[in-house]
Amino acid sequence: MKKAILKGNAAALVAALCCAVVLCTLLFDARLTAHSRDSLTGMVRLAALGLDESGDLGAQADTIATDTGLRVTIIDADGVVLADSQAEPAALPNHGQREEIQLAAQGEVGISVRNSDSMGKRMMYAATRTPGGLYLRLAATYNGFWLDLAMFWPALVLALVVGVAVAVPVASRQAATITRPIAQLSRQLSQVKQGSTVPDIDRYPYPELRQMAGDINRLSAEVSSSLHRLQEEKAKIDYILDNMSEGFLLLDEYQRVLTINKAACRFFNCRRSDTQGKSLLFATRCTAVLDALDTVMSGREEAAAAELPPDGGRSVQAIISRVTEGQTGLAGGAIIILSDVTDQKNAVKMRQEFFQSASHELKTPITSIRGFAELLCGDLPLDDASRREFSQRILKEAGRMSSLIGDIIMISRLESGDITFEREPIDLADAVKESAESARNLATQSEVDFVLETQPCPMTASRREMSELFGNLMVNAVRYNRPGGRVEAKLTCTNGRAVFSVFNTGEPIPVEYRQRIFERFFRIDKGRSKASGGTGLGLAIVKHIAAGYGAEIRLDVTDEGNRFTVEFP
Repeated sequence: MKKAILKGNAAALVAALCCAVVLCTLLFDARLTAHSRDSLTGMVRLAALGLDESGDLGAQADTIATDTGLRVTIIDADGVVLADSQAEPAALPNHGQREEIQLAAQGEVGISVRNSDSMGKRMMYAATRTPGGLYLRLAATYNGFWLDLAMFWPALVLALVVGVAVAVPVASRQAATITRPIAQLSRQLSQVKQGSTVPDIDRYPYPELRQMAGDINRLSAEVSSSLHRLQEEKAKIDYILDNMSEGFLLLDEYQRVLTINKAACRFFNCRRSDTQGKSLLFATRCTAVLDALDTVMSGREEAAAAELPPDGGRSVQAIISRVTEGQTGLAGGAIIILSDVTDQKNAVKMRQEFFQSASHELKTPITSIRGFAELLCGDLPLDDASRREFSQRILKEAGRMSSLIGDIIMISRLESGDITFEREPIDLADAVKESAESARNLATQSEVDFVLETQPCPMTASRREMSELFGNLMVNAVRYNRPGGRVEAKLTCTNGRAVFSVFNTGEPIPVEYRQRIFERFFRIDKGRSKASGGTGLGLAIVKHIAAGYGAEIRLDVTDEGNRFTVEFP
């Protein structure tokens, strides 16, 4: 540290001297330039007053040059050199664009400094306009102070050597004064352990050292406080991990368990005390998990998945990923996340069942259409009435198949979230009235009394979705009714909340079927449903649309019939 102080002082001294030299040089150069400008300006003005423009300009230029010791040039208004004291005028180029001539043309004394092409020197030029319209220019050799600085270098070097010779002993004593108490503080720092403090802070001669000693004491207290906070943070992390629904394990590069939460212990059916700090084998012997871990730890894959053996109908998936040094400092370690994927597997199973049911439902109308078509195309003699009947049945089955396909597409898109309808301000009463036409026509054909009551009910919704919801409920109410029965559809709006209900006088839905009627392709009376043209998807579509709007759908069954109610939020 002492050497650093000495070097720093020497460098500062040299830098200060260099800065002083540069600053003085700049000041002297500025003053010299100003003095030269003022002197040259005065001489060119005085010479211009004595110039006889009608006389011999060459002789006058030589006379002025002799009197002033400067180069003299006389130039006409077009920039042509008429006379020059040191060169042949004819050999000189046009001077009209020279800086000093341009400034003189504006009515002032033009001054410029540049290298002269004809003289090969750095010159200062001063030009002024004479009363007769000519330009008189004087030029003097100008080196500036920088070129004269070379003569001062010996003195500057001597001053630098003397300054360094004086500064070294002074800096040495100053460095010793500074480093001695620092060395004492360093020796006492070794005693600062387990919250110990530096004694006798006030005995240090410098406020900075006293502040340093105080900072050390505060740092010691902060270390103790930080340890306490770290323990609290660890407790929080443990609390978060233990309250995760997913299992979490952190392994080191030797596959030892560093962290395991309660969910992981539950999935692996182990105890934390038996696995912490031990091999993963103490937590699980699942071959699939261990093989996937080896794949990741060997670097063949960045991540791998494995499934635990089924346990009580529960499916658990393990996702294993490699830990890089930049994430935790545990190069070669791994993280295992255990997730209960039972619901996802059930969803996949339901989709498979859905496709199987859809295939079965489509098979029936296709078979009927094919059978009637074969009869029409066959060799059997058919009268016109039979052909008309078979054609009508083909049309009926084709219509049923078209409705079934449309409902299948609708329910699939609703469940997957692929379909989105534009929502806009509408009156639900209009949507109810539009969708009621199909139900009213079906009621007329089925000899069912259909009653509809609506109230204006503004709402931001998709008209198509609302028509699907209302239409399915009303058509189902008519379809599953008895001849001479009654259907009552009602839309009310109270305090901004819309409520739509449909009541029919059909057979009460049995208790065991009330939770299943919203399932896809579920029918209480399959024969009757197909005969009436139902697809078995209407209520499933209603359920999904209602859920998309946060609406509650409710079924109330009495001896008189069944009532479906949809309450919008």
